[in-house]
Formats: sequence, structure tokens, C-alpha cells
Amino acid sequence: MGRMSADERRVAVLGAAREEFGLSGLSGASTEAIARRVGVSQPYLFRLFPTKKAMFLASVNDCFDRVRALFEEAAAG
Repeated sequence: MGRMSADERRVAVLGAAREEFGLSGLSGASTEAIARRVGVSQPYLFRLFPTKKAMFLASVNDCFDRVRALFEEAAAG
């Protein structure tokens, strides 16, 4: 498998962030653990998201987008 694109890494970071925030909440989640899950450095996370809170909010928004897409798909039949 080749290197991930920047977009793929961002998606992977959001997935790992969702898992960590889901397990530990905003305060308890570790950016080190998120980085480790994805296989990137902690400084890389902060190039994508300026703060842990920004990462949390992006992961929440991603969840909302996924749920909205599922509802739209279901409504379309």
C-alpha cells in the first residue's frame, strides 16, 4: 500500500479522533494516542487542526455530516 494523500490522512485522523473522544471525551482524549492510531506525529495533527478542541469539533461535524447523508439517502428511497 502506498502513502496516504493529505485528504486520506485527514479522514484517518478524524476517525481516530472520533474513537479517542468517544472513549475518553474531550478532556481525557490524548492527541498522542490519536496520532499513534493513525501513524502520524503529534505535530502533524496540529498542522491539520490548531487545537485539540478544533479536532474535536471537526470530528463532531464529520459525524453530523455522516448522519445527515444517511438520512438523505433513506429519504430518497
